[in-house]
Amino acid sequence: MKNTKEVLEYVIINLAIYICFFGGIYFSGVFAGVEWSSYWIDFSWNMFNIEELKQIIGL
Repeated sequence: MKNTKEVLEYVIINLAIYICFFGGIYFSGVFAGVEWSSYWIDFSWNMFNIEELKQIIGL
């Protein structure tokens, strides 16, 4: 692959941008006194409506 260097640069730059963006959101919340763990949604299988999915798929 001749443009491996370009792909690696692209991945590194995008990762740095994402870290800056989401890190900025996280730290601004911490400085504002937001407790981020209270916003976490616990996963449950009840979130999925199996009957409706079966109708969409056609089972």
